[in-house]
Amino acid sequence: MKVCVVWATAAGEVGANHRDLEILNEMRKARGTPPLNLQNVQQYLTNWLEARKPHLSPGSWDRYQTSISKFLNFLGEAAKIDLRNLTAEQIEGFLQSEKNQGISSPTRSMDLKALRSALNLAKRRGYIEINLTKTVDEEVDDGTGKRKAFTPKQVGDLLKIVDDEWYGLILVGYYAGFRIGDASTLKWGEIDFSKKTITFTPDKRKIKSRKPPLVEPIHKQLLTWLRLWYAEHKKPEPTKSVFPTLSQKSIHRRNGLSNTFSRMIKAAGIANPIVREKGEGSRGRSTPALSFHSLRHTFNTQLEAANVSEVTRMRLSDHSTPSISRDYIDSEMSHLQKEINKIPSLPG
Repeated sequence: MKVCVVWATAAGEVGANHRDLEILNEMRKARGTPPLNLQNVQQYLTNWLEARKPHLSPGSWDRYQTSISKFLNFLGEAAKIDLRNLTAEQIEGFLQSEKNQGISSPTRSMDLKALRSALNLAKRRGYIEINLTKTVDEEVDDGTGKRKAFTPKQVGDLLKIVDDEWYGLILVGYYAGFRIGDASTLKWGEIDFSKKTITFTPDKRKIKSRKPPLVEPIHKQLLTWLRLWYAEHKKPEPTKSVFPTLSQKSIHRRNGLSNTFSRMIKAAGIANPIVREKGEGSRGRSTPALSFHSLRHTFNTQLEAANVSEVTRMRLSDHSTPSISRDYIDSEMSHLQKEINKIPSLPG
């Protein structure tokens, strides 16, 4: 057995060829141990990424895919070395390269998280002896670059300059705390006017998540707008989008929803200072204080200001909550309806 272990280690260190593995696996078979399958870094990370796709939300998978692709591009030809030969210095070099190109700290942390997750599985399966990402120091977030919340007046200023669809989309962000992707793809069938609820599955959830769909009460002002919008569209089919034009747009491209909303902030005369400057490199970007996601911050801030309990805020935002709350959705809806209406109505 010791001979097998030594040979396996040596094979990993020098880069075993096909015949080496054949001989080694014959020895392992004679010992009653499973065959050894040495993979290079590129093979392993690519296979791991594809295996994760069915379990992650599209947004999460895209982020992981971006991180892995950047790392493999950084390694170049070195991506073909055996997985066991990957070094902490290569991982640190990748993160430093990202920093030099102006990539923000949160993005670099996401890159490290993706690599750490991939190598955790490799360690559990015995492909490597240690997850080297755990030897790489993570940067401490100093709190800069955080998105800020809108004030009710600022939201009111936005509503004065936008068209009907954007008006409704902003209300959904402000009164329901929806992320921009969930808000823009909302369907009429997810709205129950009689129960005054929206039932949907947040896009950020894993595809095979065991959590039931989120059921959220509708704030009275949002409910009024939705009823009028529904009537204006002559009672559309349940499968139709609440925001037919916006639902067809991408989120992140130049003329996507996020950038369009940023231009609206400027057009409304709302100050939007940069909270994180673009790095010195060519690939980074500056981070403004306000974005559509800031409406989600506003949603939680207003609830907190109204003394809504932390558990209720977490429940309404679909953050991590006590599992028992999932068993009492119907019985708690009346309570949640009262809580969500504590958000003050917008002026106008």
